[in-house]
Amino acid sequence: MKRTRNIHRDAELLRKALLDGIDKEEQSALEALDERPELKKVYEELRRHGELEKAFSEYKRYSWKDAYGRFARSVRRNPASGGRRRALRAWSYAAAACALVAVASFYLLSRGGGPENLPESAEAVSISPGSRQGMLALSDGDSISVRNKEVNMQVDGVRVTYKGGVLSYRADESGAKAAAEEDSALWKKPVSNQLIIPRGGENTVSLADGTTVHLNAGSKLTYPVRFVGRQRLVRLEGEGYFEVARDEERPFVVSTSQGSVTVLGTTFNVNAYPDAGECLTTLVSGEVLFSPAGGGRTVALSPGEQAVCSAEGVVKREVDVDEYIGWVKGVYIFTDKPLGEIMRTFEKWYDIEVSYESPSLRDLTYSGSLERDETINSFLDALELTGDIAYRINGRKVTIYKR
Repeated sequence: MKRTRNIHRDAELLRKALLDGIDKEEQSALEALDERPELKKVYEELRRHGELEKAFSEYKRYSWKDAYGRFARSVRRNPASGGRRRALRAWSYAAAACALVAVASFYLLSRGGGPENLPESAEAVSISPGSRQGMLALSDGDSISVRNKEVNMQVDGVRVTYKGGVLSYRADESGAKAAAEEDSALWKKPVSNQLIIPRGGENTVSLADGTTVHLNAGSKLTYPVRFVGRQRLVRLEGEGYFEVARDEERPFVVSTSQGSVTVLGTTFNVNAYPDAGECLTTLVSGEVLFSPAGGGRTVALSPGEQAVCSAEGVVKREVDVDEYIGWVKGVYIFTDKPLGEIMRTFEKWYDIEVSYESPSLRDLTYSGSLERDETINSFLDALELTGDIAYRINGRKVTIYKR
């Protein structure tokens, strides 16, 4: 444990020297690092295997008030000049590598290092990301777990299968004939199913009309087994990415608690979690109309635009689409987002509970990205490197506190 504490202390000392400045006592401790051969060994290994650049890129992904920019500028300074730079001497780049040990703990493990070589935060319980799972609720009250096993059954003349991570609805010849007959029988209520995605899950459904919907964690989609009538209506709670099959005769309508989205055939994302306080409709391609619940101004969106519906009304704005659909491609992207907002997203995906030592910590803004298949620890470890916060994990509860 002594070795672990030393590495963590040294990394923090080097970080402060580069970013915040150090006092006389800390400067003496910094100069004494020249006598630490293990630090030189870490640096040489990082440089030899190209891990130094990788470590920098990991740190760069998360920033608070341009912390990385200040870090990089400090490292580029001439180590022979005065003040703080002189204290680093020839250790400028070595210090940078060691200060990033907390983020690049995977490097130490891959080189055969054990837990005694890791910073203290890396010893925390690792929380894994979500997985493909869900519950299919049928109209007769039965439910089927949609996870690893395959599903193959007939529902109201439609073949329902689950294979390769996609729940699919396809009408056979007899089902198509029945659908044609019922198109004129508008009085008959269509049979509906519901795909429920728990926290820590995601899944995909291919509807009977060929529309594909990717559902994020903590979401629920209600839809007819077969679309009948003059429109294709589904209801969403949570977040879904829609790739709508074009049908000039029957518009596709996504209903949420705050409004509805109407399209003919297009690609868009709807974020309508009940606890968010607003509904975000982001258009990728095509054209959509957003209509607020209870009446009000209908907003037409073009690609790259977003409708924001809240208690104050509906506004339209241009956005970086990737920031809002990145989750479908396997990455969370955030730009100047408050920590509280980021962690609300992660609470759903990692199925965790987050608390804060001080409410003001929720307002700290960060920019960066996180691969959805990474543990939550990689993000939290990077945040610790900003020097402003720390965290601890107890089961599935994460507490964030001031450093």
